[in-house]
Amino acid sequence: MQLNKERQRKIRQDLHKSLPAEGTSEYQLWERNRQQSPLLRLPPELRNRIYDLVLRVGQINVCYKKWEHKKRIRKGVPYYETKEGGFWCRILRREQNPWPGNAFKVEPLHGLTLLSPVCRQLYHETALLPYCVNTWSFESRYVMDRYIMKEKRLPISHRRAIKILYSQGVLTAAVEKYFGGLEVVLLEGGLRMTKHIIDADPEHAGRRMITWDVSSPWWK
Repeated sequence: MQLNKERQRKIRQDLHKSLPAEGTSEYQLWERNRQQSPLLRLPPELRNRIYDLVLRVGQINVCYKKWEHKKRIRKGVPYYETKEGGFWCRILRREQNPWPGNAFKVEPLHGLTLLSPVCRQLYHETALLPYCVNTWSFESRYVMDRYIMKEKRLPISHRRAIKILYSQGVLTAAVEKYFGGLEVVLLEGGLRMTKHIIDADPEHAGRRMITWDVSSPWWK
């Protein structure tokens, strides 16, 4: 059964924010997995170390491939061949400059092995880890805008888990607010922007001021 994007987002959000209620068939499955799975029977500290080893890959670079429709002729009959497009990701070194014109010294890896689709408990324990333990970048500002803002591919919890982002330019206030949890933004030229949150004086209790400190280039 095919699920539309909105339905897929709702399922992901529901899985992350809630555990199955006791007495339900989902809770019984949860308990059976927890008791029988060699991984889930490990202490939380060991599981977290395993998750970190699997999911901490460095830099996740989101790309977009256009759909292609090419006219072909077979036995004198014309037809159109369609090559699928869409978003995909590749894995780069954490400190690697991801944009065109910066030659890759190491061939990037495609895709990422996720644990979250295996079962509900693994989703609950690992769904946010690829976002918070890795740096993120996009093939271009257009791809970032389309992926994050227009198509809203990431639920709010996933967006807010991203702490370090490589960007081809200074983010607008709207984009920075939409991510929600950014702590460091690395610009294409190599400048590093670090967020600082300053508590307001007692007369403005509850209000905070956000500043971004800029430091020198750091690309390796």
